[in-house]
Amino acid sequence: MFTILKQKKGEFMTENLELQDILGTCTVAFKQRVANLIKFGNKGRFLMIRKNAELDSDFKVTEYKTSIIDLPDKNLETKIKHAYFFSPAKIIVFEFKTTFASIIEELSKIKFDWFCSLDADNQMDAANYAKEKEIFGLVYNQKSDSKWVVSVNNPGAELADDAVLNGSSVLEGLDLLPIIGGLCAGCPYDMSITGFVIPLLKSVEMPEEIIEGQLTLYNEEEGVRVASPVNTLVTTSKNNTEDMKSITIMEGIKRFDTDVKYAFRTGYKGKFKNKYDNQQLFVSAGKGFIRELEKADILDEEYNNNVFINTARMRELWIASGKSEEEVNSKSDLEIMKLSYKKLMCLKFDVKFLDAIEACEIDVEMY
Repeated sequence: MFTILKQKKGEFMTENLELQDILGTCTVAFKQRVANLIKFGNKGRFLMIRKNAELDSDFKVTEYKTSIIDLPDKNLETKIKHAYFFSPAKIIVFEFKTTFASIIEELSKIKFDWFCSLDADNQMDAANYAKEKEIFGLVYNQKSDSKWVVSVNNPGAELADDAVLNGSSVLEGLDLLPIIGGLCAGCPYDMSITGFVIPLLKSVEMPEEIIEGQLTLYNEEEGVRVASPVNTLVTTSKNNTEDMKSITIMEGIKRFDTDVKYAFRTGYKGKFKNKYDNQQLFVSAGKGFIRELEKADILDEEYNNNVFINTARMRELWIASGKSEEEVNSKSDLEIMKLSYKKLMCLKFDVKFLDAIEACEIDVEMY
């Protein structure tokens, strides 16, 4: 139990706190983020960037929280409505006057989940920005080899219901980005973008060849669908695994990474001394956070998802700092856990992210 002194009208008053009062600081941070995930997280924020040389200022940012709009620029209006079809949380349009490079600093001030550039000349810049900032970018026909970049490679499509863009019902491949971007941002965490038909499109033109690392639309009996819900990652490694080629997996990883970092930064960093008991507060809160992600179908509830103090890493750190290897390795895991390392808390999450069902194999035995 902890006792805090409070001053009121020249007198000191005492207030007793239980351990759970301290635990609440960290736990609430996790639950707040998960609550946002469950309530709002199924719909993301989609940013569309475009050059507009007629601007009076260097850039202009406009947020749209509805598709019911009437703009002087009817082509932009149509693209916003296309992006809104799959109900993302909001659409942000960032217009700039000169170059993509000139707005990098301003872009970093905007909160969004997916983005694309509407300009053909800036597709490589958009891909590079996504990789550098580790945020999801949608581009046209780029081989970026990145888990953060999704590239659409259909050369064109035809709009349904006699709709037009730029005076024609025929879309160029670049014009698919608002539609697919809105789909990616609006897709719930417990689904994949392959689960949707795209009624905005009557048909799509197939690319000349099917290439690994490209998101390809195709014509199905019920309408246009996504054939390959993948990013541009092709080269795998220890930190870029085969699973990370999946958009569904990467969105779960990004959600997890963002929420854990936010909870640590706002509810724990600098608020407690680095000792075993205080580290266990964060571990306990992390376990509760894992349970919530299981309920949201981001993590597999059938797997023993867990978080714990990383004793192997702590042994490495103590040995590297000059401590005797024999002395460090002679200690039990519990002893190592209680031997906190300077100001660093070493944790390990062991979790299994869920992908969507994308294929089926059936054996039929007939009598």
